[in-house]
Amino acid sequence: MSDQHLHACAPHEHSGARRPGPRPVLVSNFVLSLAGMAAAAAAVSALQLHEARRRYGSQASYPGTIDLTVAPPDPTLADGKPLELLALGDSGMAGVGVTQPAAALPAQIAQRVAARTGRPVHVVSHAQPGARTYDVLTKQLTPGLGLPDVVVLLVGANDVTHLTRTRQLAEDTANLLARLHQLGAPVVMSSLPEFGAMRSVPAVLRAVLRLRAGVVRRVHVRAVLDAGSGVDLVDVRGLVGREFLTNSELMSRDRFHPSGAGYSRIADVLAPAVLAAVTRRTESPTIRNMGLVSIGGVA
Repeated sequence: MSDQHLHACAPHEHSGARRPGPRPVLVSNFVLSLAGMAAAAAAVSALQLHEARRRYGSQASYPGTIDLTVAPPDPTLADGKPLELLALGDSGMAGVGVTQPAAALPAQIAQRVAARTGRPVHVVSHAQPGARTYDVLTKQLTPGLGLPDVVVLLVGANDVTHLTRTRQLAEDTANLLARLHQLGAPVVMSSLPEFGAMRSVPAVLRAVLRLRAGVVRRVHVRAVLDAGSGVDLVDVRGLVGREFLTNSELMSRDRFHPSGAGYSRIADVLAPAVLAAVTRRTESPTIRNMGLVSIGGVA
């Protein structure tokens, strides 16, 4: 075979050997393309969420400080010493969506407990709009909280909308429940709201938030089970969430927070757990959820 023939064949052989070579580049480009699309989608979602927050923030009403004593319907039967109810959490516990403290969730819970016990209930809320779990832990659990008879907690919605990392959320939630345990009072924790009812958020984004809310829900369940006795998680979404999807009167005019009527329905399902908490100490963590969790493991 001549040298000329060898040189003629070499390029053909080498090109055949290199044919698989570009594939990793193609795969790499494909992965980068997917990552780019995911980043773009996340950016669009963040912009949509920012706009939704801006829109509801400009329309939301807010009752301000909640520090009041609710008398029972028949004061002649009342014990002189009020029950002390401490409320912590985010805008849902702060009462965003109503203008009067008496219409906010903590006060509506107190009204039901006072009616059932015949005792006045002193309710103080340290909840703040926009608070995440870490904010409750570091800003609301301050010295001088006193000795409450029961703590009512509603938090996690802003961890959903801000996409708090799951591991960080689990750590913050565990630390929060541990700190609350040190107060010596039982804790009644509300589940997350029904994100599908938040019509100020675009429908596609509501679906994304509902998926993320499922992750946060599992974090809450695990944290309650790990916390031991003294924590009662109430599945508000499971009990009354469908009503918020079908009855627009349960949402305030910002279409993001409950109205006074909405807070009333939430109080209806939280109050029995609060009442039980102030009359007895639970032997083990309980999940009032209609099938959310079975004690000892996630259903």
